[in-house]
Amino acid sequence: MIAVSNTTPILSLYKIGKLCLLKSLFSEVIVPVAVRNEISLPDGKPGHNIFDTVDYFKVKQAQNGFATSLLRSQLDYGEAEAIVLALELGADMLILDEKKARKVAQANSQRVIGTIGILQMAKDKGIISDMKLHMDELITNGLWIDKGLYQMVLARN
Repeated sequence: MIAVSNTTPILSLYKIGKLCLLKSLFSEVIVPVAVRNEISLPDGKPGHNIFDTVDYFKVKQAQNGFATSLLRSQLDYGEAEAIVLALELGADMLILDEKKARKVAQANSQRVIGTIGILQMAKDKGIISDMKLHMDELITNGLWIDKGLYQMVLARN
């Protein structure tokens, strides 16, 4: 299964030590150039050196610059390029957390999953066991999780 990822899920999983889940769940994880550039800013924030330490990401540029530019009027560059690249590659999954970007991707018939969905996939496959622990770690590390989603996930697990 091929996935294209935006910035927030990569950094969020990195911060809780679960970035390896992407490698476990997908045969290929493609990262748009804009996302790599965003993550790799030498700003000293956690994760800026991911691409120096992790070898399972493939970095690719979206070819349709016009489509990316159109989406840039609504979304940030990483989100726009991730959506276009996922369409171009026929990716099985697009990994996005931001609500507006998810709506745009779904309007283009793309399968979308977020950071919580990645954790749930890993839980369903027996790779992790405690959703609450990992969601709480995400919150502690700055990821906002809707209270309704949080409660729904806890009720399911």
